[in-house]
Amino acid sequence: MDGKTSLMCVAALLWAAFPSPVEGQARVATDEPVALADWHFDEDQITELRNAHWFDGTRFRSDPLFVKGGRFVEPSAGPANRIIDLEGRYLIPPFADAHTHAFDGSFGFPAQRAQFLQDGIFYALTATAPARSVAKIRSEFSGPQNVDVLTALGGITGLDSHPAEIYEAYALRFYSFEQQVANQPAIRASRKQADNAYYIIEDASDIDAKWPLIAATRPDVIKIYLRNSERFGEDRGDSWAGGGLNPALLAAIADKARAADLRLLIAASSVADFRLAVEAGAAILSHIPCYQAAVAEGIYRSPPDSDEECLIDAADAQSAASANMVTTLITSEWAKERPEWTVAMEDRNIDMLRESGAPLAIGSNAYGSTIIDGLVARAASHTFTNAEILDLATAQTAQAIFPERKIACFDAGCEASFLVLQRNPLEDIQAIRAIEMRIKEGYAVNPETPES
Repeated sequence: MDGKTSLMCVAALLWAAFPSPVEGQARVATDEPVALADWHFDEDQITELRNAHWFDGTRFRSDPLFVKGGRFVEPSAGPANRIIDLEGRYLIPPFADAHTHAFDGSFGFPAQRAQFLQDGIFYALTATAPARSVAKIRSEFSGPQNVDVLTALGGITGLDSHPAEIYEAYALRFYSFEQQVANQPAIRASRKQADNAYYIIEDASDIDAKWPLIAATRPDVIKIYLRNSERFGEDRGDSWAGGGLNPALLAAIADKARAADLRLLIAASSVADFRLAVEAGAAILSHIPCYQAAVAEGIYRSPPDSDEECLIDAADAQSAASANMVTTLITSEWAKERPEWTVAMEDRNIDMLRESGAPLAIGSNAYGSTIIDGLVARAASHTFTNAEILDLATAQTAQAIFPERKIACFDAGCEASFLVLQRNPLEDIQAIRAIEMRIKEGYAVNPETPES
């Protein structure tokens, strides 16, 4: 069955559930599929979803679901006005990405939005982005035909530290690695993206001077870069590895964020950074220590000095669990060929966190791709079951991004957002690549026609 035929089959199943675009006009079944823009669950009527298998976080259940407008409701809410027979299809919550660098400006935004919606990713956290660029598209970060996006507008770091090397290189139009290596003096001298994509803070006076600039952009979270804080102040030569924020300033910035009711998103490169993030009250760690460890010295990364730099222990994991700090696992790394020792260290850290009950999330941390390839690759490694991967990539990550919302769930009161699959992803994870229908907040989503 090709994509067009599949869509028409689902249209035939769902046409009765959606009201006419003309108020009061009855829908008449025709041979033509109903326009996606016209499909939504009626606010005034209860729709029963029958003969569907829906994922509860561990398994698929088959009891009926009831929807009114944009939310699931209890069966006792009233008799169903309409019934949809899904003929054995599989419903899963939408996916989420807790570490993306998409949605960072108008350039490429329509394509990024379409790609995320096509892959069923309805929720995203942009881990750093230039504030001025995001301001042009921020009004499109919510709604039934958009991805719901939270964003960190500029990351707080130290002098000559990540992410300045990336943003300044791009601002100077040095896109390739070779161009960047050849033009390091110009990149280091440039400040085109300072106080926009990143903020350099070197002492307490900088905090007072820069905080009004940060607050004026209205960030959803505060991003802080720690880069092997145990070696802060060491001579790094020409390398961008290391640096980051002076760890002595972290507590003062954390206090500012708490006073503004903003969560902390902290990038950690080492176990020392992980421990500082817990102490500072970070809500989310943007990646696990040494997730991208270099095998040789380079301009951007250095190999760890020892395993102890990378491996958290049981006490570390328990402290993260007690603090409810979410650790983000990066799926773009799972989709790569990596050194065995890097994979082994990551797996051990994940095991520690899981055994302690510390919350986890997933993120892509990649331009031009989403989490899907990495999820499929991780399933093949059998370190997670398909059910665990599915729950992690949907409910756990969505709720890490939007903890105040009832999303990525099928309980009464949850937002009526879900994906319709033809096959069981617990049996074959590749089923997540073949989404037949996307419903967001009670409306059918058309990835090719974004909201404007």
